Parts: sequence; C-alpha cells; structure tokens
Amino acid sequence: MRRLPSLPNPAAASTSTPDVVAELGRILSTRRWNKGRAFKRLAPSVTAAHVADLFRASTGAAPPDPATALAFFEWVARRPGFRHTTASHAALLQLLSHRRARVNYEKLVVSMIKCSDTPEDMRASVDAIEALRRTGGARLALSPKCYNFALKSLSQHGMMEYMGKVYSQLVEDGLLPDTVTYNTMIKAYCKEGRLIMAHRYFQLLRESGMEPDTFTCNALVMGYCRAGDLRKACWLLLMMPLMGCRRNEYSYTILIQGLCEAQRVWEAVVLLFMMQQDGCSPNLHTYTILINGLCKDGRVRDARVLLDEMPRKGVLPSVWTYNAMVDGYCKAGKTEDALGIKELMEGNGCDPDDWTYNSLIHGLCAGKIDEAEELLNSAIARGFKPTVVTFTNLINGYCKAERIDDALRVKNMMLLSKCRLDLQAYGMLVHSLIKKDRLHEAKETLQEISANGFVPNVVIYSSVIDGYCKRNMVDAALEVFKLMECEGCRPNAWTYNSLMYGLIQDQKLHKAMALITKMQENGIPAGVITYTTLIQGQCNKHDFDNAFRLFQMMEQSGLTPDEQAYNVLTDALCKSGRAEEAYSFLVRKDVALTKVTYTSLIDGFSKAGNTDTAAALIEKMVSEGCKPDSYTYSVLLHALCRQKKLQEALPLLDQMSLKGIKCNAVAYTVLINEMVKEGKHDHAKRMFREMISSGHKPSAPTYTVFINSYCKEGRLEDAENLIVDMEREDTSGLWNAIELDTVWQLFDMMVKHDFNPTKVTYSSIITGFCKAMRLEEACELLDHMCGKGIPPNEEIYTTLIKCCCDTKFFKKALSFITDMIECGFQPHLESYQYLIIGLCDEGDFDKAESLFCDLLGMDYNHDEVAWKVLNDGLLKAGHVDVCSQLLSAMENRLCHVNSETYAMVTKNMHEASGSVDGTSAMLIPVRCKCKLHGTFAWRRSAHRTAFDQHYPKTYASPSHLRLIIWEVYI
Repeated sequence: MRRLPSLPNPAAASTSTPDVVAELGRILSTRRWNKGRAFKRLAPSVTAAHVADLFRASTGAAPPDPATALAFFEWVARRPGFRHTTASHAALLQLLSHRRARVNYEKLVVSMIKCSDTPEDMRASVDAIEALRRTGGARLALSPKCYNFALKSLSQHGMMEYMGKVYSQLVEDGLLPDTVTYNTMIKAYCKEGRLIMAHRYFQLLRESGMEPDTFTCNALVMGYCRAGDLRKACWLLLMMPLMGCRRNEYSYTILIQGLCEAQRVWEAVVLLFMMQQDGCSPNLHTYTILINGLCKDGRVRDARVLLDEMPRKGVLPSVWTYNAMVDGYCKAGKTEDALGIKELMEGNGCDPDDWTYNSLIHGLCAGKIDEAEELLNSAIARGFKPTVVTFTNLINGYCKAERIDDALRVKNMMLLSKCRLDLQAYGMLVHSLIKKDRLHEAKETLQEISANGFVPNVVIYSSVIDGYCKRNMVDAALEVFKLMECEGCRPNAWTYNSLMYGLIQDQKLHKAMALITKMQENGIPAGVITYTTLIQGQCNKHDFDNAFRLFQMMEQSGLTPDEQAYNVLTDALCKSGRAEEAYSFLVRKDVALTKVTYTSLIDGFSKAGNTDTAAALIEKMVSEGCKPDSYTYSVLLHALCRQKKLQEALPLLDQMSLKGIKCNAVAYTVLINEMVKEGKHDHAKRMFREMISSGHKPSAPTYTVFINSYCKEGRLEDAENLIVDMEREDTSGLWNAIELDTVWQLFDMMVKHDFNPTKVTYSSIITGFCKAMRLEEACELLDHMCGKGIPPNEEIYTTLIKCCCDTKFFKKALSFITDMIECGFQPHLESYQYLIIGLCDEGDFDKAESLFCDLLGMDYNHDEVAWKVLNDGLLKAGHVDVCSQLLSAMENRLCHVNSETYAMVTKNMHEASGSVDGTSAMLIPVRCKCKLHGTFAWRRSAHRTAFDQHYPKTYASPSHLRLIIWEVYI
C-alpha cells in the first residue's frame, strides 16, 4: 500500500501537556465522549495546541476516528473564549485526508485561512493546501472561489511568492482563473510597485477572453503611482471610459494620493474638481489625503477650506483628518489655530488620540513650552499616556529655551512614568548642561546613559568633549575621549577638532599637532576646520613659518581655505606688526577681502603708524562694495588720536555720518580722551553730550577720562559730582568695569590736590559697587572710610544691607543692622523685609523670628510692619507658616493692628495656603472674641481644611474681618 505524505505541521514541537492529550484521547475513544464527567472536567483546560497534538497522535496514542475528530473540533470551537489555530486546522486536515473521510474540506480550508493572522500562519496554510492536493488529488480539489480567498489573504500580508505558488496550484488543478483571480494578482503586484508582473497578469486576463473592469484599472493606476509614473497613471484614468470601465471615487482618490505624495498638490486639487464634475463624490479618504497634502505643502488655509466643506458634503472628518490639520497648523507656527482644531474635533464627538497630543505638544514647545506642559497635564488627566516622543518633545523645548532644570524635571517625570529615555533625549540634555557650564552633571548623564544599557553615540561624546575643551578642562576631555574609544565609538572630525582646540588653549600645541596624525591613521580626513585650528595654534606661538607650512599642506590636500582660515592668519600677522606681509600674502592669493579681513589690516597698519595706508584701505573697501562698520572706523580713529592727529580724526566722523554709520562708545571715548589731553574741554563736553544723545551710555573709561582731567586741574568738586552722576545714571554695568585700584588712584589724586574724599564720594562709590553685587569691594571702601574717621550715613548702611541679602551674606547683614542701630539710625523696614525673607529661605526660622521681635520693640508703625514684612514680604515669598507665627507674635506683644490690615493679611494667608497642597498642615491664626471676658485671644487650625469647616465665613468680606465667637470653658 502506498504511503500517504503527511501534512506539514506549522508548530512541529508540541506546546501542550502530554497528560491532557492522553486523557483526552482516552475520553474520545468512548461512544458518548461528550456526556461523561471526565470530559466536562477536562474540557475547560483544552487549548488549540492540545487539539493539534491529539490529531497528530504526538503522545503515541491512536488519533480519534474522522467523525469523532470532526465532531470534537466543531464542539470545542463553540466553547466561549476558544479559538482554533492554523496548526489545529492543519492537523485535522491531515487526519481526515489520510483516512479519506468524506467531509467539506473547502470549508475547513477557508476556516484555516481565516485563523491565519501572521505571515507564518499563512505559509503553514499554503503548505497545508499543497499537501492536501498531493494526498487527495482531484478528489479533494478546491474551487476557484477558495483559491481566490487564499490569494486575497496572502495579498494582505504582501506574500507575493506564495501568491504565485497558489496561482500555479489553481492552474495545475485544471481550474480557470476568473476576473477576481487576475484582479487580486494585479492589485497585489501593483501595491508593491512591481508593474512588470502586474502587466503579465493583465495580459493573461486579456488572453483568456475577459475584459478589465474598474477594479483592474484602479489597481494599475495605483501601480503607476507607486512606481512614480504619474503620467501613465493620469493617462489610464482618462482612458478608463474608452475601455468600458466607469471611474469611481476610488479611481480618483488613488491618483490624488499619488499626486500628493509626489508633492504635486495643486494638480491633486484640480483632480478633485474633475472628480465632482464626473459625478463622483469625494469620500473621507479623499478629503484626508488632500488636507494632509495641502498642510505638508504649507497651504493650511486651503486645507481648512476643505475641512469646513466636508460636513456640507455629508462627510464627517475622522481623527486622521483632524490630525492632519493640527500637524499643519503646528508646523506653520499657528498653535492657537491648532488648539482650535482640537476643540472643534472634541465638539464634534471625535476624541484626540496620541498623535493629536504629540503634534500639539511638539508645536507648543517651539516658544510656548509652559502651555505645552499644561496641555500634557490635562491630557494625562483625560487618560492620555505620554510616550517617549511626548517627553522628548518637552525636554527638547525646555533645552531650546535654556531652562535646563525644567528639562531635568521632565526627565524625572519620564522615569516615574516607567518610560525610558532614548539617546536623542539624553543627547539634548547633555548638550544643554554643557551650554550652562554644568559639566559635572553632563558627565553624570553620560554615565547614566551607559548604566541604562545605551551606548552613547559620537554626537553625545563629542558634545561633552567640546564642552570641556571650551572651558579649558582638556584633561577631563581626554578622559572622555579614552572612554569613547574603549566603548568602541569611533571619533569623527568634530571630536578631533574640539580636542585640538582644547589642547591649544592649554598651551599643548605639540599634542594638538599629534592628533592630525592619529586622524589620518584612523582614516578620518583633516578638513579646513582642522587645519585652521592648528594654524591658529601656531600663530598664538608666533611661529608663522609653521603656520604657512600648514596652510600649504591644506592646499596640497585638495582643500580650499575658507574666509576664516585667511582671517586667522591675517589677524595674527597684523597683531604682530606684520601687516605688510599679511597684505602681500592676500594679494598673492588673490583673495576677495571681507569686512573682517579689511578691519584686521586697517588695525594692523594703524597700530604700525601707517595711518595713510589704513585710510586708503577704507576707501578701497568702500569702492569694492564692502561697507565698513563703526568698529572699522574706531580702529583708525584710535590710531590717529594716538599719533596726536585729532584734526585728521574728526573728519572721519563726518564720513561715518554721511555713510549712515553710527560712532560707537569706544570711538567716542577715544576722541573725548584726546580732546581732554589737548585741553579742549568744551569740545570734549560737546562730544560727551553727542555720545549720550546718540543712545550710547558712557562707560567707565569715559567717566575716568573726565575724572582724571578734573583732578589734574584741581576741579575736585566737579570730579566728585561726576562720581555721583555715575552712581545715579548707571545700573550695574559700569560698576562691573571699574577696578578698586582705579578708586584708590582717584582718592590719592584728590588728596594730592588737598581735596579729601567726602561722605558723598564714599556713598556714591559704595552704592555703585553694591548695584554690581561687589560686596567685598564695597566693604573695603567702608573700612577705608571709617579709618579716615568718616562715619557711614543711613544710606550707606541701607545699601550694604540690601547687597548682603542679595548675595546671601545674612550674618553680615545682621551685623550692619546692629551697627546702624548703635549709630543712632533706625533701619528701613525694607531692610528687615529683605533680611527676614532671606533667613527664612535659608531655613533659619528662629533667627528670623528673633529679628522680627526685636523690630516690634522699635518705633515703627505696626500696620506698616504688617504690610511690608508680612504681606508684601513673607507671603509673596511663600512663607505662609512663618507669616502666621509672626502675626501671632504681634498679637502676643499687644501690637495695635488696624482691623482692615488684619483682614487683608489673614485673607491673603488663606489664599496663599490654598495654592499649596490642600492636605498640608497650616497654622492659620483665627482672631476670636471670648464671650465671658471680651478679650481677644488666638486660636490656630492645625489643618487648612479643618479651618474651612469650623470657620467657613471668616473671610466673607475682604474689607471686614468678622469676629468669630469662640466658645470657651473657664
């Protein structure tokens, strides 16, 4: 007897429990197998894997007879929650065909295909069909309808080779393919863009005497679009009526999609109008494709017109349609309109999905980062689960806004959400930390990347190396470089260029030069930036011969030096007094000079005393269309003034004015200085006034010119008045530039001219240094002042106290308060406000309370104390608990506080406590009146919510505090 071939098993290894299969086999061998207790007990634990193993007889026991097997297969399929697999179907087909059972094999094959959810399942189904054909021959032949169903299922998985296999089986069985067969094959190949195969089946369709229909033509239009041949796709769409195929909405939609994907959106819009004239109504897919295409083309206004048209045409937008509009508005920077689309979709009953929120958050991160996080929080409250993309967008937004602490906070949120950061997020954090000079945290983040199983890429490593090198920490950069090599991450040109820069800054030019050899050994070609960096290093060492050699090497390597390369060499030569050589080099190289190059040359010739050549260069610069700026002119002005050529310098100002170039503060100061030196004080003052009227603030050197001049002339009172003006007119910028040595020189000059610095002089300079937060210098001046027997005034103490608080030297501020009182001055309440808030910020609450109690013992208006220290100070700084305690202290000391003031403070305390977590313990004072004695006492609610429950109407009126009757037992 001929041995029948066995059907393939898609799951060769048994995945069931042998005991269950064996027990099931014994039960099914009985006549009334489905009635016994044993079967009912075992049935709930039976899986599809058990069924497959039972039919394959994998446990060694004989399989059930065909009738029992089929009955059991159908019975178990009806059990709730049970679903057969491809393997259980294949095993049953094997058993039935082997026993030559008379059953509806085609029904089982269709059921098997329906259960095939993956490409692997479909392969097993095709193999099972082929084995069934081999086993049963013509007796078990399937119908064309069954084969077509198998072809469609294979097409959904893109399994072209298996489709060809099934098509061959159909033909070998002597069956005639129908239109559905050919259309399925044509569409499948067209979806893949394989037009040659699609045309082959189209030809077979025509040779078989069948005519293509609309479905056939639509498939070919799609194929032409996928292959990028839109001309043929358009031609076929136009020819369809001549071929007897009516165009439908799918015909147009397919071509519209092809045109939009090819960024030919305008033609797609024209096709939409043709479609409507042809009697075809656009469907949801048509509108969504067009809206998406228009948005990607930046035509969001036209896209919005289509969106508004959809309801009028009876088409309701889907979440994909709305998302296309949201994405379009966000990319166009119109986030308000994007948020409007979100509201519109919610109003139409369409809930935003992950894509909606991620697009909105990404759009808001570009400038409206706080709104982005607010949107995220509201989305989370509605059930949205942020993804890596969501968090990365927020981190990127905060990093671009240079709010690195917020970016790190989002990172922690991300980790708490069990969402792992990817390399992109880590890279942004590292880059931002480096920009903020937080290199230690950047290195910790680098270690965290490795600890989380990622390998930092070359961009992240190079960012850290570049950050260290730019901050003169080249040793740390080299450590990271070694770590990078150990991790197998190959450095690139950026890595080497950064290291070279760092080594040059660290005076290790020889090591930087050695890196170019290492680059070449590692197959990384040195670029223009590499050579320019090394040229700069050689120029820094004044080794111009080597700099020229490197320049020559760069050219011999086939590289073209850029503007920066020429500027580096030119500037270095000019600063070394070799301007002639620099100019000759540029002429020899036939370099088109830029503004930077001209300015370097003009500076070089000017400093060398060759102002005529410098002036000629400015004229040449203008004639070549290269407009000089204020810096270019200031270089020449400075040189002329240095050579005592003021009369030649002044006409340059007129030239600048005619060319629309404003003189800068440096040039004004140079001219004023020369005028003062030549005794032309009136001219200098006019220039000074012109400087101020042109919008330039006088700098420290400008003032110093006049002060020195006044001192030399003995006009010391004018010098002192100018110092006062400096303090009044400037903020901190000018005082950041003034050195203390300059002040001592000024004092010495004043003493030489029998004009001792006065209290006003000291006060002005101390105030100036305090504005610039230079407390150390201010204190030195105070000591100098006291050493000269000049007692500080109230203004000096007040200024110093504020500076101490601003710089967090609270102990020093307390000592100034004490000194001030001992000198008979009463500190300003603002001084107490700054100091008490500062102490609370530092956590020194006892010292703050002690200081406040001292304050209450002094001659202050208690309402003003409550206003400034409690309400405007502590409450605004967020210290609600401390404010409550100090208000109690005022009452305990029987301080008279107006009821309006009291109402204001307690109301604001209540509101401030409401902005904190509602469950946090708050000590809120409640002013109560005792029924028996009529005196005021204090009661505190240990919990804010308890306070609300007991005294719900305490703050009913903002202008009047209702007295609460406190029931007490005495």
